[in-house]
Amino acid sequence: MKESEFLLHLDRTDRDLDAFPFWAVFKKACSKYPVKGIKNLTPGRQALLILWEANSQTRDENGKIITANLNSGNTKEKLERLKEDLIGHFMNDEIDDNALKKFIRSVVKEVT
Repeated sequence: MKESEFLLHLDRTDRDLDAFPFWAVFKKACSKYPVKGIKNLTPGRQALLILWEANSQTRDENGKIITANLNSGNTKEKLERLKEDLIGHFMNDEIDDNALKKFIRSVVKEVT
């Protein structure tokens, strides 16, 4: 998949999630703690990528974390599943703002 097509899918998912007030909290945290050195990374894209990674990580037989492969399979379907998972969380749970900020800061430190 071309980068432009991937970014288009991210942006569409971001716009769909804008309907939920809590999505603005994620984007605000990403604005405050941006990943540096990656071009074309808007707060919405950053939030989606962080949550996609967190939602899809697994461990190998040695306990080492396996990172999500964004290039394998149907990216559009994967983003749709992530969006559905996030909407389910937004509808059922309240996430503590401080916990969210700590999470975003810790992920940014690992990425940069």
